[in-house]
Amino acid sequence: MTKGILIMMLFNRDRDRPWKFTLTTVLFLVVAYFVKAQNAYVDFLDSSIIDVVQKNQPGWKTLLYRGVTSLAEPKLAIIWVLILAFLLWGFKFKIPALWCLATLAGGDVIAALVKKVIARPRPSTHLAIDDGFSFPSGHVFGTFLIIAMIWVVLLPMISHAWKAWVLRIVLIIWMVLVMVSRVYLNAHFPTDTIGAILLAYLWLQVAEGLYIRVAPMMQNWPLLKKSEI
Repeated sequence: MTKGILIMMLFNRDRDRPWKFTLTTVLFLVVAYFVKAQNAYVDFLDSSIIDVVQKNQPGWKTLLYRGVTSLAEPKLAIIWVLILAFLLWGFKFKIPALWCLATLAGGDVIAALVKKVIARPRPSTHLAIDDGFSFPSGHVFGTFLIIAMIWVVLLPMISHAWKAWVLRIVLIIWMVLVMVSRVYLNAHFPTDTIGAILLAYLWLQVAEGLYIRVAPMMQNWPLLKKSEI
């Protein structure tokens, strides 16, 4: 495959990106504003979803969600992206590897800043291990970015369509499990997970747009001249 084809496969020049960016920005700002204002409708929505998620709490379900949330730890997200970047670098996808590292690092900084600005306390019954502010969920934010990297970088490389669809389904199920686990374990309010998804998608649009513009220039760098993009 030529490099030009790979660019179109991995990071398509999406003409709808500005609309996606704008719509997601508006939605995120609306959610963040109402969360910051402690709006009664947000409280009602959160409590309604929590009642459904926490209605039944058998031992196996608690064990399952504790395992899920442990694997989705923000610190582990760093390890996952390092493994992904290492594999991409080894197969001469050096620029995509750097993009993955920069996307997670930049996203973590943005999420941390938003947490401080919104300063939403966690649910009153949260575990002591879950410290810091609540909005947005760091577990959900990091998981979404890791899944997005797999989705846009690795999925196009799978030659068999059915295998790609199986992986997509697995990734979607995992994303849902992480979101539910944070609510089930009282670590976050449901709107924290929704806000995390919106913020992560918003940042992904920015990161992909930057890649399209910067990646061709990076191929001129001595260390990256043989890199696929």
